[in-house]
Amino acid sequence: PETTDSVAVSVKNQEFPQWGYYMVRRDFRKCVSPICGGYFLKQVNLKATPCLDGVFRSECYVSAIDWNSLKVSPSELIKIQNDDGSRVILRGNIVPVTFPLFGEFGNLRVKEAFYAATNAPAKGTFVALKDNGIRCITTPCFSTDNLVLNKPKTAQVSSIDLSQTGATQKQLDAATSEIFGQGLIAVGKTKVVENVDPTKRGTQFVGTQFYLRVEPK
Repeated sequence: PETTDSVAVSVKNQEFPQWGYYMVRRDFRKCVSPICGGYFLKQVNLKATPCLDGVFRSECYVSAIDWNSLKVSPSELIKIQNDDGSRVILRGNIVPVTFPLFGEFGNLRVKEAFYAATNAPAKGTFVALKDNGIRCITTPCFSTDNLVLNKPKTAQVSSIDLSQTGATQKQLDAATSEIFGQGLIAVGKTKVVENVDPTKRGTQFVGTQFYLRVEPK
């Protein structure tokens, strides 16, 4: 007999790192380093970012970025470093570094980097989309976790639409691989997918942009 709920076998989902995602812009102020010449950081989805001194600000200043843990090719690293910041998301944490005569400043220690698939504006909420192992014999099937970055919010979606991003088929295939792998960083919103049977309403994530993980070399 047909059932209206998702009959599923759940495979334990690997924990996804939901915190520590930053957008970065260079500091072009003309004064002595490390006071100037570093970077301004902003955590995605947050109006205020926690800085090294414990104060929440619209942006945090760091004197440098530590790329050593990223382990990418030199050419890939140059590409990331030369970007204006709008197309790159960095996952990491701010660590203290002491400078003689100047005192303590923060450095961003990078663990992962993600590059925007296209030049489309990133509108909406920054999330991670990750297959949760649920497999159904009926629809809708809420088989993808929707984890809001830098916030303790998790939900499930039954379908994903990335057509608004303008990505190529190769990029979309890479995005699908990320969803079924370590998780895909995307920006957008969720909407209800109506059904004549209200018990079969789905939830779709509609993306405006997604970011592909820069793989270690």
